[in-house]
Amino acid sequence: MKMKKLAMIFSAMALLVSFAACQPEKNPEGQTPGGSVDPGASTDPTVSEDPGAPKSTECRLTSFVIKTDLFTLDGFVDQTDKSVEISYMPNEYEFLSAAVAEVEISEKATITPDPTTPIDYTVSEGVTFTVTAEDGETKTEYHVYLAAAEFSERAEKRWEKTYGEMKIAAKPNFDCGIAFCDTEHFVYADLNVFDLDGNKVGTLNTDGVTGLEVYADGKVAATGQLAAMTNDDNGVLVAITSFTGEYVEGGSGCKTEVYAWKDGWDKAPTKVYGPVDYQCMYMSASGEVEGDFVLNFRTGANNPQMHHVLVFHGGKFFNEDGSSAATWYGPMIEHPGNDGCWGQMLSFFSGDPEEGFVVWDSLAAAEYGMTGNASAAFYVYNEGLQAFVNQAAVELQLFGQVNWTNWDSEGGMFSYGNYSTGHVRAFKYNGLKYIIAATSSWPNTWITIQKAEEVAYDDEETEEVDESAANYLLPTVRVEDTAQCRPCSAYVYDPATGTGHVVYAAQNAKVLAFDLITDRL
Repeated sequence: MKMKKLAMIFSAMALLVSFAACQPEKNPEGQTPGGSVDPGASTDPTVSEDPGAPKSTECRLTSFVIKTDLFTLDGFVDQTDKSVEISYMPNEYEFLSAAVAEVEISEKATITPDPTTPIDYTVSEGVTFTVTAEDGETKTEYHVYLAAAEFSERAEKRWEKTYGEMKIAAKPNFDCGIAFCDTEHFVYADLNVFDLDGNKVGTLNTDGVTGLEVYADGKVAATGQLAAMTNDDNGVLVAITSFTGEYVEGGSGCKTEVYAWKDGWDKAPTKVYGPVDYQCMYMSASGEVEGDFVLNFRTGANNPQMHHVLVFHGGKFFNEDGSSAATWYGPMIEHPGNDGCWGQMLSFFSGDPEEGFVVWDSLAAAEYGMTGNASAAFYVYNEGLQAFVNQAAVELQLFGQVNWTNWDSEGGMFSYGNYSTGHVRAFKYNGLKYIIAATSSWPNTWITIQKAEEVAYDDEETEEVDESAANYLLPTVRVEDTAQCRPCSAYVYDPATGTGHVVYAAQNAKVLAFDLITDRL
């Protein structure tokens, strides 16, 4: 009798282990749907079914749900081919490399590997789970794989406010005066910090910064402002600060340093470059400041135009001897930077310079044997920095959307603004390359968000441009009566929501905000 009783106890314990392995398809007596024990039920381990009854051969997987701190994904279980399809949105993919799942399987069955432990579902071959029936011999394998969901993208205007409403000061030079300082805040050049609704929340911490001078027309035109600004892919603010300093050989002039607010806008920044004895202009940054990122800027107008490109790795900014830890490149853009249309800048699509970059150029008509200003121009080099340096990159000319008949303004040959000021921000959204094209045509400024690829046409014969999202995520928006015509923009992506945030400044006039939204179809 003692041996029989012990056998019954061990049998009951085995059943409890089986129940604990997963959430059953049908709840055993005394358990709630979540698998917790009903306080009113017996917990005596000696209570069991007839040990002589045949063991179940059921081994079905009926539910598979991926769970993260931010979202859940219901898998589609196909009992015919024994598979589970997990449909994901682009912003969800990175979280699936170490995800847990809640499953439902046949009563008294077990499943391996344990879905409640983190598993990499992004592997190309998918993940195979084995459901074993109570009898320990009958098994079914289910193949769990990822499938990209179908979706559409759109740009949605959030708000538009004047400088007076926001109580911010005009910026005197042509460099960018707006940037994000995390995924929920942006900052203006005069150090005011705002939330995504354009409400002031504080002042940027500049503890330890050597100086805050803005140069224009070769002289200090403003103090107490950042000279130029941008942000990395995570919303870390990166800004040029300028000050008047003494040279070693005597005399004084502009000195430049670059800082990053990697600990937050309300914390002291970290110097990442400088000081150098010249004015840095038209800066852009891509990638991750605390990992691999690209910092680029221009120092003067030349023909051809050289740009400084600094590639940082592993969040290291300086060597032990104090020299920059970045690898320097000096790509030469054949379009002249001193042809009377003095604006030109680069912007990279990511922290990997080999993913390509875009050039904004305020094109003078003289380059095409004409007079005056021809247009803003945007050139894409998808082959990357090394290919460009080796003269193996192909130049892709982009085309804008400014309809000069409708806007009652002088035309531009590439359908952008035709004045000399502008700005470009390159970025990737849902894996595709985009640019924010900020241009001007006195007294208006323009913003277009478009794909960095050849224009798609509704009709190839008539070359009627398709103005849908096939080309333009944000069709051209005009901002009127911007007396200084100094447009600039910033972009950041929030992976938690899959939303891209854009702020655009028509400097000394208005600030506009847009969201880039992905909808599951």
